Amino acid sequence: MKKSSRNLLIISVVGAALVCSVVIIFSETQWITSVSEEVPSEYTPIVPEELPPLTSREEAIALADEFLKSTLGDEFFNNHFRVTGIDERPEIPFLWFVVYAYTYNEYSVEMLVAIDIDFIPEDASRIVVDYSNVILEPQGILISEEQAKIIAQEYGLEPPYMMILSCEVEFNRICWRIGKADEENIKFGDLAGLLVDAESGTVIDSWIKIFGP
Repeated sequence: MKKSSRNLLIISVVGAALVCSVVIIFSETQWITSVSEEVPSEYTPIVPEELPPLTSREEAIALADEFLKSTLGDEFFNNHFRVTGIDERPEIPFLWFVVYAYTYNEYSVEMLVAIDIDFIPEDASRIVVDYSNVILEPQGILISEEQAKIIAQEYGLEPPYMMILSCEVEFNRICWRIGKADEENIKFGDLAGLLVDAESGTVIDSWIKIFGP
């Protein structure tokens, strides 16, 4: 009995020592982990410098002019672009749209350059290309209205037509947008309209009637 009690005592002591070892090791590991995650008291987060909101219409126009000159060239800009105003839209309060009349061969097309007037990072541009409706390379208007009608008919779109010359935001190109004037006579699946590039005469998009009889 004495021997068994002694053995039991030894096992208990050894077990207790192992538990203590685990606690000590765990505690030291936890301490090391917590020390590694400490942030020095003098640490200051780096906050990017911001430009204040833009309030000057003259500055907005100057920014749009500079963008177009750098994109299209000074001579092309001076020969074909004229500012007509600034458009503000309640549904997009953080943007102003500088409006231009673009003229070429006696044709005129309205174009827009979007300006971010809100707080922006100091190194960011206020020009928002994705919201702008403007050409991004020099383009002439070399296809007349009559030539565009011929191209449409050869493509399979029969007259009568309704036509408009516009800068197409999806392509950033000036195009003749040609649709059927007698929509009531178009059947489901029929060719309903197309876009003709006003410089090259290429049909860059077309669409069919997808509803109705």
